[in-house]
Amino acid sequence: MNITFGTDPEFMLMQKGKHHSAIGIVQGSIENRISIKGHEFYYDNVLAECAVKPGKNKKQTLKNIKECLGIYSDMVSPFELVAQASQEYPASQLKHPDAKIAGCEPDMCVYEMEMQDPPRSEMKNGRLRTCGGHIHLGSKMLQDDGPAPIRVIQMADLFLGIPSLWIDNDETSPVRRNLYGQAGRYRVKPYGIEYRSLGNFWFKSPKIAEWVYDTCMFIHEFVESGEADKLWDFDIEVLFDGGEQSDAWDCTAYDPNQLKHAIDSSDQSLAEEYYSLARSLMPAPLVEKLNTIIGSKVASLDWQ
Repeated sequence: MNITFGTDPEFMLMQKGKHHSAIGIVQGSIENRISIKGHEFYYDNVLAECAVKPGKNKKQTLKNIKECLGIYSDMVSPFELVAQASQEYPASQLKHPDAKIAGCEPDMCVYEMEMQDPPRSEMKNGRLRTCGGHIHLGSKMLQDDGPAPIRVIQMADLFLGIPSLWIDNDETSPVRRNLYGQAGRYRVKPYGIEYRSLGNFWFKSPKIAEWVYDTCMFIHEFVESGEADKLWDFDIEVLFDGGEQSDAWDCTAYDPNQLKHAIDSSDQSLAEEYYSLARSLMPAPLVEKLNTIIGSKVASLDWQ
């Protein structure tokens, strides 16, 4: 498979147990990014964000992430990059005008097939900030105008979003999922798609990042082979008859609205049946890796 894997994680900066705005510490901005070895570094609101150059295989992807995080850690020293999902920042760190701006453009929800605006009012008037760990997948299949790219997002919720409720032990993650990490969020890109529902928890260690990579490759193959068609049906005639795109999709294996609610509300008990379904469909090696990383206590950004 010729698939590229990139990502643009956001991190919080801390020093001596206190959160600090990245504005003024990270010199690059969204409009004027610092580029080093193909990676890009910049602040977004008060967060330290970077764009890891895409990899063409697992070895290259993991190497790119490690290299990028190493450069960034040195760049922000003596502050520390922290993979935390959400945090109420002190007012003293939100005085800069850029600290009140939501830099993100609207994204799509795969279940409603409508554009969703970022929480601009929360950014302007509140002190809560959240970090994402978005996944950028590129391939010929994902550049297609057909249903395949959307089906990959649907499967990403099942195979990544649902298991993340067990992998991610960050106590601040439920707040993020409820505000700005809802299920099914994505953007169409020239190279393919960007899955936007995951937080930054999977950057804590190479083992978790490797599992995320392997699961993305499995999802791509699962869709390309037609196996995903057994879970979701797509009726193009509905579109020809003038219907809404959201009405053309029919999930025959589970209740997608309940799955979405389980992820958005971080409800493990509600997600249990979807978690069992995901594990039953995954290859055994993926399940074994999943079992290994669940519940593991990993230091933030442990890439030594």
